[in-house]
Amino acid sequence: MERNVEQREALILQALDEIWFKLRDAAPFAAVVDHSQVRPEWESDCRLIAVTGGQGKLITGDRQIPLKSGMVYMSAPGEKLRVCADSAYRLEMYLFRFQALVPDAHEGAALQLPRRMADFPLLGEPTPYPASALISLCKTICVCRNSLDPLERFRGQAVFEDLLHRLFKESMSGTDQELDAALETVRTYIEQHYEKELTVKKLAEMSRISPRHLMRLFKENYGMTIGEYTKELKRAGKRPTNILARSSLGERYRMPDTASHRFG
Repeated sequence: MERNVEQREALILQALDEIWFKLRDAAPFAAVVDHSQVRPEWESDCRLIAVTGGQGKLITGDRQIPLKSGMVYMSAPGEKLRVCADSAYRLEMYLFRFQALVPDAHEGAALQLPRRMADFPLLGEPTPYPASALISLCKTICVCRNSLDPLERFRGQAVFEDLLHRLFKESMSGTDQELDAALETVRTYIEQHYEKELTVKKLAEMSRISPRHLMRLFKENYGMTIGEYTKELKRAGKRPTNILARSSLGERYRMPDTASHRFG
């Protein structure tokens, strides 16, 4: 299992070494209670949504992703997105339109990445980032990108790449004690409520981990899926404390000489 994680991280790093990121547009964006489309005219490129205030949800296909200040989401080209603020809040965000390009050895040009690329870090997964730092970076990018000065626009590109670098580094720096605790909370909740109908969506909202990420982490950390664990609990008819062999998430995911992942 550990070797698989290392191989995945190596593939991600190799993919990043081949990608050129080009910022095309940057703008603040606000959403209210009604569903608001997220710049559909930008759908042909990748979009980065950085939530800097309020609370609500992001709707993409049949997924509903909770949003709050300090949350970042990157969409693949062609992904249709809507946002909706909670009734007591106004969602405040920054939107960035960018292209992820790879060199074409045959044509001698750069081509946009395909819509589905498994090794593209964070694509389609909500990612937490410290809100105060996120706001500062987003404001700087927008001001620079919309400047009439070419040097300032160049600076906006550099700051945007700095934001991507920080997000990628956070995602590959491993999970820390807070994420470890979040998974333990999910496990405990399942053990206490396994006789009721449990959904991955509910567990994801409770743990503040995306459903896909939660399912992957639970399987890799405990050796069985959430559904398999629930069935095992029902079969045993009681809370069996030794069903799962607990291992440290930090040992599985932490890479040397990197910062700890901050969750929330």
